Amino acid sequence: MKRIICLTALLFLFCGTALANDSNAVQFSGKVKKVILKKNKVAVMDPATKKRFTLVVTDQTKMTGWGGLADIKKGDPISGKYIVTDKGLYVATELNGE
Repeated sequence: MKRIICLTALLFLFCGTALANDSNAVQFSGKVKKVILKKNKVAVMDPATKKRFTLVVTDQTKMTGWGGLADIKKGDPISGKYIVTDKGLYVATELNGE
């Protein structure tokens, strides 16, 4: 019985964390400046503001418009969402090819 209660509590804890991360997601759009396959990263620039940032792509990143990271090319239009980790990394939660 104690195991079930502990597992249920852990489940709520992890679900709450996932929901908090999703609600903190920042939307973006821009153009791909560079793809770094070995490090699972995509560099993006917002043409309007000229702001540049690098996104970390994980197994949990939802991709639409590409089969995988290797299909993303420099100059491609891109949009999606990212979260900022405690270490300051921009982790992509969604990537969309337009």
